[in-house]
Amino acid sequence: MKYEVIRGCIILGVPHAVGSHVDLEDNSVADALMGIGRILPVAESTVIEDRSIAVTESSPKPKTRAKKK
Repeated sequence: MKYEVIRGCIILGVPHAVGSHVDLEDNSVADALMGIGRILPVAESTVIEDRSIAVTESSPKPKTRAKKK
């Protein structure tokens, strides 16, 4: 099963950074790490939604100010 590391730790002798995903076959190791708050289970079909606001071409250009002489 896949897990996401939420706090940096060493799993089975390999260091893992925050946000990395690790595949653990041994349930006892996974249960221990989940118990101390180091990893969380990850859903296999995680969909990333793009919520950015699109800028249209019809938007006005910003005003520029010239330096007075």
